[in-house]
Amino acid sequence: MMEWSVPEEQRDSLSLLLEESALKGLKRKTRYPNYRFLGILCSYFPEELIMAFGLEPLRLLPDSAQRTPGELPPFSCSLARGILDMELQGRWEDLLGVGFVHTCDTMQCLSGIWEFAGQQNIVNMVPPVMLKAAGANQYYQEEVKRAWEQLQKLTGHEPTEESLREAIRLCRRIREKVNEVEELREKLPSPLTAALLRAGQLMPRAIYAEALDEVLPELYARAEESGSRARLMVSGAALENDQVYAMIEELEGRVVVDDTCTGYRHYSGPLMEESADPWYDLVKRYEDMPPCPCKNQSLNARLEYLGNLASRRQVEGAVLVIRKYCEPHAWDAVPLAETLQNRGIRTLVLELEGAEAGGQERTRLQAFLESILENRSSDSGGRAQA
Repeated sequence: MMEWSVPEEQRDSLSLLLEESALKGLKRKTRYPNYRFLGILCSYFPEELIMAFGLEPLRLLPDSAQRTPGELPPFSCSLARGILDMELQGRWEDLLGVGFVHTCDTMQCLSGIWEFAGQQNIVNMVPPVMLKAAGANQYYQEEVKRAWEQLQKLTGHEPTEESLREAIRLCRRIREKVNEVEELREKLPSPLTAALLRAGQLMPRAIYAEALDEVLPELYARAEESGSRARLMVSGAALENDQVYAMIEELEGRVVVDDTCTGYRHYSGPLMEESADPWYDLVKRYEDMPPCPCKNQSLNARLEYLGNLASRRQVEGAVLVIRKYCEPHAWDAVPLAETLQNRGIRTLVLELEGAEAGGQERTRLQAFLESILENRSSDSGGRAQA
């Protein structure tokens, strides 16, 4: 992780967020002994649902890409392999349960394996694939209410709808603050922004909201123009550390669009006004969230969203990070690269075992960034001659 000097008055909050991002929730029992956590593996499992029961959502992330439990085939992604192996070692034993969303075949299989080999209860949810299809909202609501009933049995607690409303309000407040960070993204070091957003999925949400409130003034004070750095988009699944972002920064790039599960995509989407029906509000938020490769709003909604966002942010190049054996993102990379290239945006596909990039990836990334900067220089020279 890159180092930043932190003013004394901001040291506690900023250090807390950076530490939580690096620790990935692994010291939760000593740091937050009075909190109970429920693990999640996907942004489509509504955090508000968990929080209404007085629990804290914890995105499960592997501590290594090299784990290979015998319960999963070696051609499963390192995210699933790593998380399951940590479960078999008792690393998640304090969790009240784990929430699974059917996003891909590997995660569906993982939930079944976990049910028999793991130590926690599981809560399964199957959101609609076509989020805007006729009846999709009502179906999603029924899935959420079924998960609510599973959580009632798990906790022995029956919260009120007001508890759900309070959780929705807290998550909205967090998303508002994250939007402020996102507006500063191009003026802040890429690994810093990535770490701040990842931390919000790994610690109690009220504590995160307060820490982000305290850190924002310092971020505004630190914001500065990125100068001649190449403006990049990073798209992919979960990235459990900052290495790719740090490498981009070291090679004179700046991530101005982060379309990853642990980045801005987790928080993105319109901020709705509260209605009389909290169930509708809850589902509508996840229905309107910009889709990942596992979900659709319409045939080309994801491609149009990312293409338009890249144009607005003046993206010059896109790095499509594919976790090895992650089929949804591998399928998505082909039409996404074509869409961006048609808009004049160069693309680079990086297949990684986990979130770590080695020497070969660094060489490719360096050549990619140099080509962008050289192209910018040649364009400027051509305009000057004209």
